[in-house]
Amino acid sequence: MASKRLGDEMSDKIFINCEKCGKRLIERLPNGLFRFLYGKSSKHSLDMAPAVEIIIKGNIEIKCLSRKCKHINRLNYLPNVEE
Repeated sequence: MASKRLGDEMSDKIFINCEKCGKRLIERLPNGLFRFLYGKSSKHSLDMAPAVEIIIKGNIEIKCLSRKCKHINRLNYLPNVEE
């Protein structure tokens, strides 16, 4: 399930939400890659970058970040290839 936020600086970003509870999980980039950000930067940090940034290419399974949900979401964006 993808969502698009409107009305702020994130209006051009597309996110994949949890299939069960709807919580935002991961960003989908225009080139098909996934971008996962986690953590907050220090108040004293000059670059304001998140603690963790992961760029993912391919199929993934991601557990919902909500403490109550914990649903495993399977994101299959690569086609099945038969040899």
